[in-house]
Amino acid sequence: MGSGNSAQININLDRAVPFFYSGESVSGSVNVNITEGQIKVDEVFIVLKGEAGYTTTRTVSNSNGSTHTQTDYHTICFFSEKKVLDSPGLGKNELEYHSGKYAWRFDIPLTPHLPPTINESNKYPRVRYYLKFVIDKPWYKRNADETLYLTVFPHINLSSNPQCLAPSLFGDHNRKDVTVKGTIDKLGYVPGETITGKLEIENPRRILLKKLHLSLVQQSRIECNTHKVTIFEMILPTITNTRQEQIVERFSLAIPQTYVAPSYQFMGGFHHTANVNISYMLEFNVKIE
Repeated sequence: MGSGNSAQININLDRAVPFFYSGESVSGSVNVNITEGQIKVDEVFIVLKGEAGYTTTRTVSNSNGSTHTQTDYHTICFFSEKKVLDSPGLGKNELEYHSGKYAWRFDIPLTPHLPPTINESNKYPRVRYYLKFVIDKPWYKRNADETLYLTVFPHINLSSNPQCLAPSLFGDHNRKDVTVKGTIDKLGYVPGETITGKLEIENPRRILLKKLHLSLVQQSRIECNTHKVTIFEMILPTITNTRQEQIVERFSLAIPQTYVAPSYQFMGGFHHTANVNISYMLEFNVKIE
């Protein structure tokens, strides 16, 4: 709930969880309790925005001849839809509201192609969506407003992409002649599913393999910023402190049943263009002596 000197504001969605897919409509109501005796208003509106945030750094010279690195914060608004809820009629310059309770309905559609929400709304790099309700007062008075953050994901249909359902090979080789290779049963998964496949390790020098970490990693690129997050990791229990020359194992890694942003590439926007890329990879990390 937002509050100011003149009004208490609540934004209420028509659904319990503020999660939406692109192409859906964000609908609900705004309830306002005006506590001042009377306020004058230019306009009452609500806006739905999608923003990409990123940082850059530059070297700045100090007055004593030394330098320091300064971080600059940037925001690209790639989606914005405003709905005016109340405005002065013909021949009027302002609205007048007296103390009491007021309510407005809103319904704002999301476009079909939007990047997913990434990172927390106050951190960089990020993609965030929010509703902002504003009681726009004359310039000499402070506006009353309230913001509600949303989670928005693009709607992805894995069955329409045969490549996501096909198995894939992987492999790598390190300086001690340990080779890790195998097959992932398919490339497309959704939260709650289990990633499965076959792992093969060739260890011709019989180096001690202490343990093997298996991790699901999210990689995101927002403009010039990259961000890497480990979604889930585990140690394969059957590969610990062994000198086996050859190992063949099935593996499985459960994806958490949470809001995990889908893989997606986005470059677009209305007034400004944002560049967002989200992908995932499995990392096999063999610890050796």
